[in-house]
Parts: sequence; structure tokens; C-alpha cells
Amino acid sequence: MERVFDVIVVGAGPGGSSIAGLLARAGASTLLLDRSHFPRDKVCGDGLTPRALYWLDILGCLDEVIDAAPSYVTDADLFINGRHVLTGSYPPIGAYPGFSIIIPRKILDHIMVRHAVRCGAMFHPGCTVRKLTWKTDGVVVQGESDGVPVSFKSQVVVGADGSNSMVSRALGNRIREGLTAISMRGYYQGVRTKGAKIQVYFGDSYFPGYGWLFADEDGLANVGVGLTVDSEFPALSSLRQVYDAFVNNEIKEALGGGEPAGKPRGGWTSFFLPKNQVADRALLIGDAANLGDPIRSDGMHMAMDSAHIAAPAILEALRLKDYSAAALGRYQTEWSQRNETDWRIGELLLTAAKNTELRELLLSGLKVIATLARTDSRFEELIGGVFSGADQARSLLNPSSWMGTAALNPGVLLKVLSTKDSGAGTVTRQALATARRVVASPLPTIGWSLEVLAKIVGLAECYTRNEMRMEA
Repeated sequence: MERVFDVIVVGAGPGGSSIAGLLARAGASTLLLDRSHFPRDKVCGDGLTPRALYWLDILGCLDEVIDAAPSYVTDADLFINGRHVLTGSYPPIGAYPGFSIIIPRKILDHIMVRHAVRCGAMFHPGCTVRKLTWKTDGVVVQGESDGVPVSFKSQVVVGADGSNSMVSRALGNRIREGLTAISMRGYYQGVRTKGAKIQVYFGDSYFPGYGWLFADEDGLANVGVGLTVDSEFPALSSLRQVYDAFVNNEIKEALGGGEPAGKPRGGWTSFFLPKNQVADRALLIGDAANLGDPIRSDGMHMAMDSAHIAAPAILEALRLKDYSAAALGRYQTEWSQRNETDWRIGELLLTAAKNTELRELLLSGLKVIATLARTDSRFEELIGGVFSGADQARSLLNPSSWMGTAALNPGVLLKVLSTKDSGAGTVTRQALATARRVVASPLPTIGWSLEVLAKIVGLAECYTRNEMRMEA
């Protein structure tokens, strides 16, 4: 006979451990499953944004995470095609701190799992979920625990099992049918890098995407590169080739003589909303629902955010004994009100950037933005807030956010556009070259244009809908 719980959470990453701890702390009997034994490694950049730190504080384990982190970071270096263009800071905005920290996922996730257990959740590692079966009185979760068949039952199942989510598949969703970020990450030890401990790189060979070097005070560096691809715009080279070129050429000097610590590993995450985020007795959070941040290709703070939104909806469903999709849909409605506008802005930017014919033009545009940020602290705070995760992307749609910034100062704009490397002449040359390539091969760009238009319409509808809800 199956063991029966109020809630079963599949996946013990930051989202799964967060919601398991929140539910158990509120009195719900909660089982947390994961296919791995902890501590375990996870492909990630290992950087916790200000928003992630905020949610860890609300959860109650921020102090433990900070104590285990080798360093915290207050600024970041930006490079474009190997050239340093900007050192930006993390602006303290609202409840978010003005810094990030670097901590390996092997350590972070283990801390969060232990916290969930202290809150009252039962943790079952080494359990691979194979099948979900809906019954009139609950959901049966079947799997294997170190090769032995196991079966559990609950009123509600939470899919927190990442991009390749089995729970999402069970809800009828298709995996990797839209815009997807593929990445490869490795560790280097003995690194004595110059400049900021967080370094972000944009370059011709991996844009739209970026490379990174996140180094801590102990000389351990997380280095990697990510590419954004879909069926219309596949990667131009293999991910491993791009990674090797990035490490051996672009950041060789920055690594400061560091040596590899193990083999690099690959991963992926998608950026399209699934058909079914909520169903009877089930819902998806974090990367299982493709809720990663499209602007930063970061899933951790969004996973924790979705966990904190979903937990109250599940507790209310348990209280009312109503486990229907309509009841659990309170979570999806709340997530939409809080986050969908920002998520769709990121999706639009990522969709616009994926057209490889625009690569050189867009990189030139990034240089202009970096130059404006160096010129004006207020503009730097606006852009830095959005791209660091400290501010909402919707601030880009607010005219008052732009008032008084260099972007609206004709004198500053003329000065920037007169520069040699990022000025009007460079942008014009890139625009003409782009136009020639598009004319020579128009079909991919026509399809891309229609897709961008559809994203704009979707964003406008979402923004209008949520504004009307707020007014009501």
C-alpha cells in the first residue's frame, strides 16, 4: 500500500526544497523526492542574484547560505568581443540587497534540502519518478528507489523536476518545443583573476548567449558559456567547441593560470510557457514550468519565487479539500500578476536577439548601452537593476524610469554616437551589412519578424490584462 501525503514534491532543487519547506512548516505532510543523493552537483553559474537572496531570507536559511559562501560580489565586469566595456554595480532596490554571492550548487542545494527537512518535510533521495496515475482520491507517484520499485500517494503533486520534467510530460506538455538555452560549465581551481569576481562576456561566436567567469575568494572559478537556439536558428558550432574556444582563447588570461577541476558538463533550459502549468491535483514550478528568467538565463530566483506563490494556493486547496485545476489555478493567476509581464519582456528580448543575421548590429547596440552606462550613473542603475535581477523588467516600459537618464539627453547621445568603437558610424555600417544579408536570404528573417510581432502582441495583452487586474 502506498504511503499517503498531502503533497509530494518531485525535484529537490531550490524551487522544490523551498516549497517543501514552506508547506511542511505550515503543517502539510510533505514528501520531497529527488533522483540524486545529496550533496550532488548541478550545472549552473553558481551566482545568487539579489532576488534569490531575498527569497532565501524569507525562507529562513539565508544566514546559513552566506556563512557557506566563499565570497560576495558588489560589481561585475562586462566584455564584448574580448574588450572590457563596463564595470557595473548591483544597485540596492527595494527589499533586494546590493550584492550577489557565489556558492556552488552542490553546497546550496544541500543546505536548502536540510532546511526543508528541519521544517518537517520528509526527504527521499535516490528516487526516480517514472509514472503518475490520477485516482479519484489522489495521485499515485510510482518510481524506483535505488533500483527498487516504490509507490506513494498524495492529494497534490508539485513538479519541480527541472527542464526535462517528467511531471510536465505527465500533464501533456512537450519538452524543448520552443526557444532553448544550452550551456556548458566547468570549474577551475587556483584562479587569481583580475577585475571583478563576476565577469560576463558577449561575443560573435556565442551570441545570443553569453560566457561567464564567476570566481570566489578561494580561487575556485565557475566558467561556462550558453547559447540560445531553436529550430530556425540552431547553433553555428557544437557547444563543446564554443566552450573550448571561450576557455582557451577569450578568458585564458583572466583565469590567471588556474587549472581545470574536473570535466565540463552540459545542461539546458527552455523559455516558453507550457500548455499546462496547472492541472487537477498537480502544478509546475521553476524550470519544470519553463519559468527561468529569459534576460539572465537564470532559473534559481524564479524557481524560489514560484514556490512562494504556489505554496499558499496549495495550502488553501488542502483547507477546502478542492484540488481541481480551477482551485490550484490561483497560483497561475498570482504568478501572472506578479511576473508574467517581466517574463514576456525577457522572452521578447531573447526572441529578437536570436536572429543570427542581427548579431553584429546587436553587439554594437550593447556597446552603445555600455557607453551610456559609463557616462551616467542613473542610466547605469536602470539597466544594471534589470539585468542583475534587482529590478523588474517592466521598469523598462515606464517612461518615468528613463527621465533624466543619459538615454534621453541629446548632448550625451551625440557624444556617445560620435565615438569610434560604438558610435553612429559603426552602428550604421552594421545595419547596412545586416540589411544586405537579410536581402540575400530573407525567409528566416520573415518568419522571425512574424514571431517577434506575435511576442509584442502577447506582451501588450499581458500588460493590459494585469494593469486592469491591479486597478480592479
